[in-house]
Amino acid sequence: MKRLCIYLTYDKQGIVDNYIGYILSEMRNCAEYIVVICNMTEVFSGMDILERYSDKIICRENIGFDAGGFKEALCRFIGWDTVLQYEELILVNDSFFGPFIPMKDIFSEMENRNVDFWGLAKHGTYEEKGSIKFFEHIQSYFLVIGSTMLHSEQFKNYWEDMPFYSTFLDVVYQHEVKFTSYFKSLGYTYDVLADIEINDSQLNLANNYIQYAKISYELIEKRNFPFLKRQQFANNTLSNQTQENLFQAINYIDEKTNYDINLIWNNIIRTFDMTDLHRNLCLQYIISPERRKTVNVRNIVIMVHAMYESAIEYVCEYLDRLGEEWKSCVWVISEKENIIRGYQEQGIKGEVLHRKNSNVQIDLKKYDFVCILHDVDMTSDMTPNYVGKSYFYSVWENLLKNQNHVLGILEKFEKESRLGILAPPQPIFANYFGELGNGWDGYYEEIEGAVKKLRLNCHLSEDTPPYRIMSDLWIRGDIISQIVEHGSEYCQWLPYLWSYFAQDKGYYCGIVESVNYASMNEVNLSFYLNEILAQIKAEYGPFHNLCEMKEKLLLNGLKAFCEKNARILIYGAGYYAKKYKDFLSNVEACVVSDGEKKADYLGEFPIMYLSEVKEINKCGIVLCLNKKNQEHVLPVLKRFGVKDCFCISE
Repeated sequence: MKRLCIYLTYDKQGIVDNYIGYILSEMRNCAEYIVVICNMTEVFSGMDILERYSDKIICRENIGFDAGGFKEALCRFIGWDTVLQYEELILVNDSFFGPFIPMKDIFSEMENRNVDFWGLAKHGTYEEKGSIKFFEHIQSYFLVIGSTMLHSEQFKNYWEDMPFYSTFLDVVYQHEVKFTSYFKSLGYTYDVLADIEINDSQLNLANNYIQYAKISYELIEKRNFPFLKRQQFANNTLSNQTQENLFQAINYIDEKTNYDINLIWNNIIRTFDMTDLHRNLCLQYIISPERRKTVNVRNIVIMVHAMYESAIEYVCEYLDRLGEEWKSCVWVISEKENIIRGYQEQGIKGEVLHRKNSNVQIDLKKYDFVCILHDVDMTSDMTPNYVGKSYFYSVWENLLKNQNHVLGILEKFEKESRLGILAPPQPIFANYFGELGNGWDGYYEEIEGAVKKLRLNCHLSEDTPPYRIMSDLWIRGDIISQIVEHGSEYCQWLPYLWSYFAQDKGYYCGIVESVNYASMNEVNLSFYLNEILAQIKAEYGPFHNLCEMKEKLLLNGLKAFCEKNARILIYGAGYYAKKYKDFLSNVEACVVSDGEKKADYLGEFPIMYLSEVKEINKCGIVLCLNKKNQEHVLPVLKRFGVKDCFCISE
């Protein structure tokens, strides 16, 4: 069959990764002509991949998202005269990995179903509180249009009349959700590859969900869906969370298919935030106490940064558990000669770290793995020493419990070649509990500046702090040798930078615990969570899930904000404004930035330009915008003298 394939790709850095080359090579077995639309004005890396597998490459500005790219390809870049020379049209974007079976087998199966258009998966009809939100529809990342529908005036007019949508949600609700039902209403038939309906409900339509985001492993293994969507690696949806480990899907692809798993790792480590990867892949490792064979320790170094004489006894207890052979791997570094002598008397190597020359002469390049540890003040001079000892225990019990535990850590590194760093869990006891939720601690700009100067290829976001701010860790030698090369200029920021150095080298990072510590930590976490939720419910009422809890806190905050301000303005007139306007009181109007396109009203509220509002400095303003737009608007409001703002945060 004569097929035209239009493949659309976008990358913030202008990079085309090899996973795209793989799917294009598979599409080459099914399509006679392949056009690649790059929703970026320039491809800085990977153009050779596109040239190898495509017949035509077009770069454009990212206007209208994927739908805008397909529209311009059909209506302008290729043109309908050429499009209509083909029997089938394939519209594909770069939002998934795969296929994990030959693409020609997929097309062969779908040809036998004899439908007018088809896709890979669909979303079932969704109804909320008795009101239909949307009908069943094929998800638009992969669409195949058969000859009858392709050659119809309705299909051509659909794309010609489509506007360039300004938001991603507009694309979803105005194009993806409506495409299937629109062409179904015209008499065209459709189907999807995956066995999706088995997980949908006909009785309670509110329970129908995006299955690839929740049960990817099941879809791949059991439901005829040989693909993995990229979106779920950054999926922070709070409602109806599942406990499925996305790593199950990764392992299945690696062990049960012929797909090169590095095609996935190379892309997600480069493009996603390490914190999201840590959470969504559940990169939490518990080392079992089972006996292990010893290994050659010549390529390992354990660096102990010692500051407190009171800690020597406790540090040496852990070092003694490693055995005599391992003591040759240990270096104690200190600014104090008496501390070095104390360790040397215990048979441990030591070196004085002079303040004027902080580069200790240990050639880290020759080591495969490095463990960095710090001691703790074991006296009660500053805080009760049980706090210091608990902190010490939380680090050393998980990084250097004993020789067998260390061998277990090294086994993890050996088994997972892309694992670059293992850190102990975040302390949650005593005053360390208050450090949770602090995010960047106000240092985002400094870290962002360091990342840019160091030219680290990583994903950084002000909304997402490092998965762990750490000073103690196990790290691969090739990562730490890279850090040493940059000198000591960024030493003060290293606790924030470790994971980004790893990401730059193509590694992911995790947390490591011993069995005993993990058991204790689980009990403590459950206790703290129960205490927090009991307090919130007592003050704000019951809720069923995390999303509902955040909604209750947000709405109560909004209520209090409106009560203290006689005049309320809603900044924005889009999705968030529509969602929250009915929860606000004292609202005078909606406000948008000067020069922005606007309607006259949002419901009963007039929509005004910012400069049109009189005495705006006397108003309380609710920013119904996404976080990125909030960052742009807040400085503007400050220049107008506005002091009281409430930012919608979801």
